[in-house]
Amino acid sequence: MGRGAVTPLVRGHWHEVRAVARGLAKPVASELVDLTHAAGRVLADDLRSLVDLPSADVTAMDGWAVAGPGPWTLRERIVNGRPPGGPLLPGDARGIGTGAVVPEGMTALVRREHGTVREGVLHWTPPDDVRLSRRDVRPRGEELRAGDVVLSAGTRLDPVSLAVSASCGHDAVEVARVPVVDLLVTGDEVVPRGVPAPGTIRDSISPLLTGMTRAAGAAPGEVTLVGDDLPELVRLLRSSTAAVVVTTGGTAVGEADHLREALGIVGATVAVDTIAVRPGGPTVLAVLPDGRLVACLPGNPLAAVVGFLAVVHPALAEMTGRRVGAPPSEVLGVALEPFARATRILPFTRVAGAAVPTGWDASSMLRGLSASDGLLVAPREGSREGEALEVLEPLWRMPG
Repeated sequence: MGRGAVTPLVRGHWHEVRAVARGLAKPVASELVDLTHAAGRVLADDLRSLVDLPSADVTAMDGWAVAGPGPWTLRERIVNGRPPGGPLLPGDARGIGTGAVVPEGMTALVRREHGTVREGVLHWTPPDDVRLSRRDVRPRGEELRAGDVVLSAGTRLDPVSLAVSASCGHDAVEVARVPVVDLLVTGDEVVPRGVPAPGTIRDSISPLLTGMTRAAGAAPGEVTLVGDDLPELVRLLRSSTAAVVVTTGGTAVGEADHLREALGIVGATVAVDTIAVRPGGPTVLAVLPDGRLVACLPGNPLAAVVGFLAVVHPALAEMTGRRVGAPPSEVLGVALEPFARATRILPFTRVAGAAVPTGWDASSMLRGLSASDGLLVAPREGSREGEALEVLEPLWRMPG
């Protein structure tokens, strides 16, 4: 679906809707960020090594660099981090540590446990199966050559990839800017803090979706409880500068549900009008006149999670250029009955290595999600025990 003319997708299938969200997302600009602040960011360009790795022939073990057959006269020790100096002459040995540059003329490395020094002379005392060689020397460029692509654009940087970047000579990396996501929670019955009184509900959506926003590589922006106030909702939609505005509640057609009317007033075009999924069906995705997105999620928490994973998560991945692989899968431990009306998203736990739905899958329930190992994507036609089903990335889980 192009950005020029948006045709609404009504009750779209799960994978269709995610594809639409990706297609509507506008890439963000990039910025140069120091490695110490780049964890979790998405690499904007391929990262190439600036050096050979290792940058010279270096030792892989402690011991002595020797030239020719032994015994050898012991000379000045080679210091790590400094050039080794002049060439090693036949019959000479120099102590050397792991990672030090080997001297010219070296023919072998004697491991520390294979040598004995007596009166300034090194004697070789190896086991019977060890031969004198350079096998404990790492040749220059063994791991990488200067110019090699080390990390591809779209990689989400973790501590190991940052260490690799540093070892290749980089101090900073070019990464996608972090998209900002504003959150508007609608409903007069929603209270922000404390124990809710009868007839009201506590706002559990804000901490849930702001946490998932961070896990998706974006930054939570303004979080506002709007109530069922059409003028205020319109004002907030117009004033937001976030890349994505997420709203919760108001996606139905009741008297207090103003979301669709507000979208019309601000000139937004609806791209997705409900999804054939349960829970999360009343999810709407719209495009503002300047191309930014409004993701309108149901007000119930599990339904909001599913809506977020359907439209917000794929859009954020596309905005940052994050490389997304094939979805993971889990083997079912039980059969699932057909459900002709919609794809079902089911919290599951692993039992004896297989996925079993928790049973706590109503749109208002968080219990099943909090106790789950993930969410199964259950097709309408049902599934057999032992069949592999797609599972969704658990953005509600903290890593580790």
